[in-house]
Amino acid sequence: MRSLALTIDPEIQIGESVGTENIIINNGKENSDYEASVMTINHKDPVWGLDDEPELLISLTGKNNYKFSLKKEDVTVTNLLTGGVAGNGATVEEVKVNNSGYDATVKVKLAKLALTHTGKIDSVKISPEGVVSWDEALGSTSYEMRVMKDGWSYRTVIADESNTKAHKETMEVFGDVGKGPTGTEKDEEIKAQEKTMRVENVLEYDLKGLVNESGNYLVVVVPLNGTNSMIRGDKVVSGEVWLEPSVRES
Repeated sequence: MRSLALTIDPEIQIGESVGTENIIINNGKENSDYEASVMTINHKDPVWGLDDEPELLISLTGKNNYKFSLKKEDVTVTNLLTGGVAGNGATVEEVKVNNSGYDATVKVKLAKLALTHTGKIDSVKISPEGVVSWDEALGSTSYEMRVMKDGWSYRTVIADESNTKAHKETMEVFGDVGKGPTGTEKDEEIKAQEKTMRVENVLEYDLKGLVNESGNYLVVVVPLNGTNSMIRGDKVVSGEVWLEPSVRES
């Protein structure tokens, strides 16, 4: 083989522990002559942050005496989160051919996570007064909020600093090293506890301004990347609340 084109879909959660990511790699061949696997390397921090540029080591193993003959300039890697253009969002740093050509490794650096990812929302709530609240997702400055009424789509709005309020709230976090609030060895101590407390930024949106009909309302909130709103995080769904239209003075 004298050229290689790979695509990577890096499922990384900002704020989550390193090791919880799922890096999906595709070599573009249905019946490939080689197997490809990938692992995260050279990452010393215990959690993924907005400024991180993940480094990956892709291992290639030939099948049925298949051999590699590759140089760095022969390899292109596409990060699917940056528009699907080869060389965009992923840089090939090093290529090595090993074991007389039967194995090869490709070291890749991805674009800064702040450009391609967004953090996650843990929960969304609606108060009986119609105020929607959710914890801030790292790397997001706006959120798609789909309002559902009686099981049907009612309205979709973009919630951002122009129409939300923010406050800090202390929330319960159950002890789990993989999702600890400190991202350090202190999480080992937290694991032994039933729960701990963490201060979060919480956003509020007054839904009553959209409510023109009585019914059971819920919302689906999706965090959007702060630099490219086309990059979407995981959706979180609230519970249902019965709301009445606001009474307007004549």
